Amino acid sequence: MITPWGELSALDLSDHELAATILSADKHQLIEGLTVESLFDQIVASVPSIDRNVIPLDVDSTVVDTRRPFERWIVFVWARSRTTGLGRYLQALEKSAVPYLVEYKNGEFLATRISKGKRTETPRVLTELMHDLSGGKMTPFVVDESVRDKKRQKSAFWGFISDYYKDRLGDRVILPRILINCAIQPYFRSVWNLDRIFIAGDVVWIFEIKHKYPINQNPLLFGINDGELGMLEMLINSQIRCLHTILVKPYWSLKAGSMYLFNNLDMRNKAAIIAIVLDQSETARIMKQPSKKSGSHTSLTGVDNQSYKEIPAYKFTSLGVLSDPAIEVAKKMTSVMFGLETNKAKDDWLRGLRVQHIGN
Repeated sequence: MITPWGELSALDLSDHELAATILSADKHQLIEGLTVESLFDQIVASVPSIDRNVIPLDVDSTVVDTRRPFERWIVFVWARSRTTGLGRYLQALEKSAVPYLVEYKNGEFLATRISKGKRTETPRVLTELMHDLSGGKMTPFVVDESVRDKKRQKSAFWGFISDYYKDRLGDRVILPRILINCAIQPYFRSVWNLDRIFIAGDVVWIFEIKHKYPINQNPLLFGINDGELGMLEMLINSQIRCLHTILVKPYWSLKAGSMYLFNNLDMRNKAAIIAIVLDQSETARIMKQPSKKSGSHTSLTGVDNQSYKEIPAYKFTSLGVLSDPAIEVAKKMTSVMFGLETNKAKDDWLRGLRVQHIGN
C-alpha cells in the first residue's frame, strides 16, 4: 500500500520522528484528541472490573456513508484480536450496514465482507476494494493548513503521545490513521471512527469521547454534527447503544489545546466529565431540531462548514472531574449505562468550573 511517506511495508513505524510527521497531516485538534482518548482509556479500563459482564473489544471501527440508495452504510472493523463478542458486534452491524472484517498483514490492509457473522469471500486488498466500492473515484485526503497548528501538534505529540504509547505508537495510533486517511478517506468523504466498543450482556455499546466546551447560551448547549448524528442513528437502529461522553474544557476558547490539562494540576479539578446515553428516543428528539451552521474549523479538512444540532447540558449526567479517581468515574459511567445515575450536569456547576485564563 502506497502512502504519502512511501510504501507502508517499508515504513519504520517504531520511528517516533516519522510518526510525528505522519500525524502532522491531520488537524491539531485531532492529535490533541488522542491525548484525551488516552485519559479516557485509563478510565474505561476500570469498567470491566466493576461489571464483569462488560467486555471490551480490541477493534478499530470506521463507518462510511456512501450515500448510495443500496447498501448505503459500510463499517470496516479492524480486529486486532478475535475476542469474545466480536461475532455479536459484527452481526449487530449487519442490521443496518455492510460490515467488512479488516486485517493487517505484511504492510497491507485486507478486507473480507461479513454476512451472518461469517466471512463470505477471500480477503481482498482494501485499496482495491475501495476502488470498486467508490466506482473508481479517488481524491487524496488533504487537511487545510489553517487547522494544522504546528506548535499545538508538536506539543501534543512530544508532550504526551510519544511517551505514553512508546513502542505501541505504530500499532495503536499510526496504523489506524493510515487506514482511515490513506485507504478509506480518499474514496469517501463521510467517514467516522468509533472510539471504543464494549459488549454488555446482549447489548453492544459504543463509548464516544469528545473534548470541547459548551455553547455559552442559556441554557448551556453542546453541538453534535448532523452527519455524526445520522451515523449514530443508523447504529442505534441496529440496537447498538452509545454512551456519548464529553471532557469539558474549563477554558472556553479555541485558542487552547489539551496540554494544559497535563501541565496544570488545578485544571484537572475544573475539567468536568459528563455523559449521555444516546438511544432511539433521544436521537429522534435531537433529529427533530432545525440544524445550525458551525465554522469551517469544525470540519475534518478545515474548509467546509458543518451542520449541527444542539443538546442542552442539563441532559447530560455528571461523572465528576478529571482529577477524580478513575475507578470512581468508571462506576458512575457504568451506572449511566444502566440508567441508575441521576446526578445531572447543571449549568451552574459547569459555569463554576470555567476559568478565564490559563495560568502556570
